[in-house]
Amino acid sequence: MLNKLYIFIALFLLCPFAVAQTTQPSGPLPPGHSHDDGHDHSHHHSHHHDLMQPVVPIEDGFADRVNLSAIQRISVQHNQTLKTFDTYARDVLFVITGKTKFEGRSAAYAILDMSLRPELYSNRNIIYLRNKPFREEFQQLSFLEQAQRDRIQQEGTISLTFWLDERVQGAMQKVGSASMAKADAMRTINFQAGTLAEVLNYPNGSSTLGSIAIIAPTDAASANAKPWKTLPTAAQELVSTTQPSDATYLSSINSSAGAMISVSEAWRSRDAGATEKAFDALSLAVLSVNPSLYPSETKRGFELFYNRMFRLTLPGAILYFVGFVLFLLAWKTNLNWFYRAALGFTLAGLVVHTLGIGIRWWLVSKSVGNWFESIPIKNQFESVLMSTFFGVIVALFLERWKRVGIFGAAAAFVGWLSLIAIFAAPYVAGIDIGGQIKQNAGILMTYWLYIHVTLVTASYALIGMTFIMGVWYVVQYLYNRETGLLKILDDCNLVMLQLAFWILGIGIITGALWADVSWGRPWGWDPKETFSLITWMVYLVIIHVRHITAGHRRGIITGVLSVIAFFVMLFNWIGVNFFLVGLHSYA
Repeated sequence: MLNKLYIFIALFLLCPFAVAQTTQPSGPLPPGHSHDDGHDHSHHHSHHHDLMQPVVPIEDGFADRVNLSAIQRISVQHNQTLKTFDTYARDVLFVITGKTKFEGRSAAYAILDMSLRPELYSNRNIIYLRNKPFREEFQQLSFLEQAQRDRIQQEGTISLTFWLDERVQGAMQKVGSASMAKADAMRTINFQAGTLAEVLNYPNGSSTLGSIAIIAPTDAASANAKPWKTLPTAAQELVSTTQPSDATYLSSINSSAGAMISVSEAWRSRDAGATEKAFDALSLAVLSVNPSLYPSETKRGFELFYNRMFRLTLPGAILYFVGFVLFLLAWKTNLNWFYRAALGFTLAGLVVHTLGIGIRWWLVSKSVGNWFESIPIKNQFESVLMSTFFGVIVALFLERWKRVGIFGAAAAFVGWLSLIAIFAAPYVAGIDIGGQIKQNAGILMTYWLYIHVTLVTASYALIGMTFIMGVWYVVQYLYNRETGLLKILDDCNLVMLQLAFWILGIGIITGALWADVSWGRPWGWDPKETFSLITWMVYLVIIHVRHITAGHRRGIITGVLSVIAFFVMLFNWIGVNFFLVGLHSYA
């Protein structure tokens, strides 16, 4: 009885979250609306100068003193996937700000501070406007001073309270109704605002971690088989039930509630020692809810390592790049030492690349509870990762067979370019390409998925290698027509072209079989289907043009067409996803 009384007291302290979850929709906020709790919140947007003058936290050194390792390792269920709080924080912060750090602080610290001191963030300009042309639409807000409108256009950031202001919403709804592109930009901002509102529990502003699902189910067959609960929800269910509660579960929820309150109090008082003790208590308490289902310390530790090592993309890219440079030096100097070093660095890059795939596969399988559905080849990040992996293996096999240096150089170049691209894309373009750990749509999960995507992405890697060989041939042809090297380049390019052509063709056929299983039709002229066929036909043309071209022109024409065709493939693989709407937009 005393335990239930303590939980009731804790629930009272956490009650804004409990009330929010029973009366408010979760997820993105609809345009023109904030979560309505029955009170007048018009003071949030009564004057435009309030919207543009945020309260900035005073730097007190707390961030440098507090150790977050315990809370970073706590498991969270987010977007139907189990992940550490560290991964959750990175994902959420990127959605809101387009970055994985905030003002030089880790994502974990930023999300904790937003959750535990929400009053400091609802009026801060931290929502990043990814669509730069859409920023110009804020110039029409006449109630803002011109300097404020210019700041939005130049910096591209707004606050939650600003976005939810009735005047802003009214103006933006008119803008969104003018075109689909602008409506899509508004949906993105609404999703960002909804994500931030959930972290802040806006407008209630409860200073806890009550919006995060950290309580494991007690009756599930696997860790991710059933939804996890937020602590306020679990506490509320215990208080409201008339059935006898399991003593162990009751004690765990009781301990978790007490620890969460301690976390809030210690964090807000900026007491680093007390905060760390509260983190330790919370991590032990949530683990005790169902230890048999809770992800292991090993799994959570590897996930933190995977995050901190940039998902092993940057280390692998560095090794591949060094290998590529050494292959070029070996070709230029004809020194065997450079060749052996180049091969060694490229193989080291492949080992790191393989390790990245293996860790990701293992982490996802532990999160979703199924190794088959966890094969990392289901989105843009994973398809590039696996495409390069298969391509590098094929090229290194050919290099081992022919020992000409060209296949090895092509493998190292494509490995470097691909890994650096998926590492940089979120930072440079501000787009999510699927780097976070998550599940895929159930309708897509058949063995045809892996057959089709593996074949197609492997062909794309080979096409990437025909690109570098084509460029190499053209440069060599223009500046130094050494017949022997040109013939070797042309022969190597032809091998890759033929392999890419046949593998892509088989991949398209298996894609039709997959589409028939998943969507009920083998072919529907979806943009991705159409441009895949166009890409295949381009390479069909290259191979046939080669056969009807005689003399020295054969090699240079093949080289030039290889370069042009690469960009056709690139638009099919990447461009279609961002510029055209279709069933393949997820990858």
